[in-house]
Amino acid sequence: MRTTARQLREGEPSVDEMRYDIAEQQAMNLSISDIIDILIYGCEALDEAPDIEVRDEWGQVFGEPNNES
Repeated sequence: MRTTARQLREGEPSVDEMRYDIAEQQAMNLSISDIIDILIYGCEALDEAPDIEVRDEWGQVFGEPNNES
């Protein structure tokens, strides 16, 4: 099993770290057809997403900061 940056981090993540965590999680779950779709159609860049949306998505994917099981 691969160790992620999120698993190695101590303390609450910054919004930029949340962006990285989301991207890392999505990258680990990509299929070849997903990669082809991204190359053809592009994607919405996480660095352009408002901070509040990043925090919301991070919370939905990973739970609240410092509440890991």
